[in-house]
Amino acid sequence: MSILKRQTTLGKSLYEINTNTVKELVSLQRDNVQQYFDVNKDFGSRISEIKGVTGFVNLQKEYNQTLWNNAKGAVVAQNEIVKDAFIETQDAVKLAFVPVTESTEAASEEVAEEAPVKAKPKAKAKKSTAKAA
Repeated sequence: MSILKRQTTLGKSLYEINTNTVKELVSLQRDNVQQYFDVNKDFGSRISEIKGVTGFVNLQKEYNQTLWNNAKGAVVAQNEIVKDAFIETQDAVKLAFVPVTESTEAASEEVAEEAPVKAKPKAKAKKSTAKAA
């Protein structure tokens, strides 16, 4: 594979990686916002059940814990998406800048044919299962 062809392949690979990573991050953010509204709706409907200050404090504590767990899960999922994109980018750059010799040229063509760039990062947001008792 010529250096020009490898550079073109690198550009296409980087574009796909960036596009898919942004799509995954936007999808994750959309899911996080929806989850936030669902948690608020759930806890908002339970406010009418409160009989005293202790009940309110317990509900507030449970609400804060649920939000914290959801936020932690979202950050972990975002980190996984970015980490996967970084690894894919690293592999694509390595493939493009391997010194050209007959043996590496044949090997890089085999790798390029057998292991194309992933279409999508693997990480997904983990839904929090924390529900109030």
